[in-house]
Amino acid sequence: MVMGFVLGLFVACLGLAFPLWLVWRAYSTSKKLERGLMTGDPALLGSDQFKIDRVTLGPQGTQLIDDVEFVVAPRPQTTTMGEWNEEF
Repeated sequence: MVMGFVLGLFVACLGLAFPLWLVWRAYSTSKKLERGLMTGDPALLGSDQFKIDRVTLGPQGTQLIDDVEFVVAPRPQTTTMGEWNEEF
């Protein structure tokens, strides 16, 4: 009787472990993607974990073009006075 109960708990734990792991993995991946997007992490462009297939929103003036390759653009440098320096 006790052995059957213990075996049942063991099987139940094994049955719940995989779904719980999947939920945890999806949550952590989502948080990693959010952090990368908020900080503008260029590693997301070359990551095997994430695939960019469509851009639906961009800054004002953005033109959306189909079938393009995403690359990391250099950031504009600023001077000590906060003015843009166009030389790279």
